Amino acid sequence: MKYDIGVSGAVIVSAHNGYKPFIGSVLVNGEHIAEILAGRIEKDFCTEWINGEGKILMPGLVNGHCHGDMTLARGLGDDMTLFEQNKKFTDTNWFYTLIHDEDRYYARQLTYCEALLSGTTFIMENMYWGLGRKSVDAMDETGIRGALAEDVRVDFSKPDELLSDDFLSEYVKQCRKKQKIPVLGSVSEEDYDTGRLKRIEKIAEEKDVYITCHLAENTWRQDLVKQKYQTTAVNYLYQNDLLGKNMIGSHVVYVSEAEIKQLAKTDTKVVNTPLCEMKIQDGVAPIPQMIHAGVTVCLGTDGAMWNNSNDIFREMKGMYLLHSLTSGTRSLKKTDILDMATINGAKCFGLEKEYGTIEVGKKADFILIETRTPHMQPLLIGEQETVTSAIVFNATGSDVTDVFVDGTQVVKNRCLLTMDVTNVMNRVQMAAEKIARALSS
Repeated sequence: MKYDIGVSGAVIVSAHNGYKPFIGSVLVNGEHIAEILAGRIEKDFCTEWINGEGKILMPGLVNGHCHGDMTLARGLGDDMTLFEQNKKFTDTNWFYTLIHDEDRYYARQLTYCEALLSGTTFIMENMYWGLGRKSVDAMDETGIRGALAEDVRVDFSKPDELLSDDFLSEYVKQCRKKQKIPVLGSVSEEDYDTGRLKRIEKIAEEKDVYITCHLAENTWRQDLVKQKYQTTAVNYLYQNDLLGKNMIGSHVVYVSEAEIKQLAKTDTKVVNTPLCEMKIQDGVAPIPQMIHAGVTVCLGTDGAMWNNSNDIFREMKGMYLLHSLTSGTRSLKKTDILDMATINGAKCFGLEKEYGTIEVGKKADFILIETRTPHMQPLLIGEQETVTSAIVFNATGSDVTDVFVDGTQVVKNRCLLTMDVTNVMNRVQMAAEKIARALSS
């Protein structure tokens, strides 16, 4: 039997065997991994033979929380907390009055290009403002897998004016047609109202979609819930049966031990963005306690306003170092970090049976990382392996050479095959300059 694609002699790293690296070859037919063999393979095994020698082969990374709209404002939120940014950018509705939908379309595409080129093969877009079916097109054209979180509100300032049933039905239809996961973006703590949240939950149930929200992200939002309901955000949701396996909470910084148990009991998923939390002074989430309690935690970057980078490798290192400092050197293991970036990300969206590990029968979503560079050497395999260390502490997105999504190569030798990246960058540059001129006037 001849296979479509064969990657020969790479260092394979995956959760399915406890991240024990080994030299092996991955064979692909169609969209799926057809076989995994120890050692190298000959060129006549497959139609397209790829030399994996000197490279790490691992599952594509998952970015569970990103705001692609804000890539055109990269760097404009530096040296400010989220509260300060809210005050500064309210008059333009976070630049919305200064730009066009086309600007935001290309901003999202630049986000997805950056993601793919740095090894992310699945991303969740938390839309600031919907683009209708163009939201699906913007993601689909780049070749990335993903989820699209459409805000349930027509306007941020009018939390009870929700999207129409016809719009949502068409949105869900278009997402699924292009194999994107539809998600409903719920409200943050300042708009908590039990009736309103129950209404949103009912819509999600009727459409059979996930719900996501910014949850327990900072102190000032926590204070709003305490003032109104005399409790905290997570406990409020738990008391009102609003947590659950289809709920994805982003950030989740301020939670007690009891609330962590509530998250675990309800199988509520958590996406944490450690570099963002540090940059805008949100705080330090109790991630080790969540992991030990059995909460599914995955990684996100947030938007470029709050992080600047869309590189999940940086989030992995940041997550480990942050909690080594605040909770102790062994509070998180390297395998915990790798789980967050791969299999936990798949679990977050119910995809763990088809994605997130390098196993026969799963989707051929994987990346190759160059190791023949000074900062990745030496590299050991065996009892004293250092491969997982190199991934978590040494690698960055720029070390990714090749990316496969659903068995299709979308990045080859560090070049994106699906898009004219230069054109996208130029479009976003023009939008950023337009914003800068308006802010300076």
